[in-house]
Amino acid sequence: MIKNTLTKEKTNEDKKNKEKKNLPKEISQEILKKMFRNLLKAVGIMLYFIVLNLAYSTMKHERLVEDIKVFSGSFLIAGIIFLERAYKKDNNEVAITGIEFLVLSLHSLSIMHVITLFQYDFRLYLLTSSYIFSIYYVLKAIVLYTKGRREYLNSLSDIPEIVKKDEPVKKEAKKRNEEIDKKIEPDKKKASSKTKTKNKTTKEENTQKSKTRKKKATKTKTKTTKEEIEKTRTSENRKRGRPKKEVTKND
Repeated sequence: MIKNTLTKEKTNEDKKNKEKKNLPKEISQEILKKMFRNLLKAVGIMLYFIVLNLAYSTMKHERLVEDIKVFSGSFLIAGIIFLERAYKKDNNEVAITGIEFLVLSLHSLSIMHVITLFQYDFRLYLLTSSYIFSIYYVLKAIVLYTKGRREYLNSLSDIPEIVKKDEPVKKEAKKRNEEIDKKIEPDKKKASSKTKTKNKTTKEENTQKSKTRKKKATKTKTKTTKEEIEKTRTSENRKRGRPKKEVTKND
């Protein structure tokens, strides 16, 4: 009985975890809409390059160049409009679409120049560029799906809520520390002023002591020099044969 209850509880927990990991309908629909838009953009660009390939075989060269210029100008205007909307709404997705339109307009303007410069085949060049754009949009759709799934899973975890709860406590602690520092600063200034005065007095005392020591040393030196002079004089007088009393009188 106990084993059966434990197994049932485990199965129920596993089901709940799977349900949590599975995206809800609202979020999955939003992500699918974004992916569908990107895939439509890829299909539209493919059709644009296919139309240019067909026009190359039927139209004249001058007419085709003019049509490419018209398409590039329209893409440029669309890109500028999307960038203005992104600036007003502060939306990153709209800004990315505007940049994509600008890149497409620059690419369409540079088609004839690149072909004449590097001597590429027109059809092959357009096919490769269409494949590159379609691969980019498919990768973008995959990235959007993984990003939306990751954001949903992060919303389920309790870690961001705990961090948000801890943030005001940290701010209060910082404010208290700042108030304590403000109170301690005047005490520190007073202590530093007292230490400065003490250092000044000790320096003055040390200078006075050093002066007195120098005076004593000079006095002792003068005494020793006088005694040495007298000794030398007495020794000279003895050598000459003069008595000590006369030498002292002459001195």
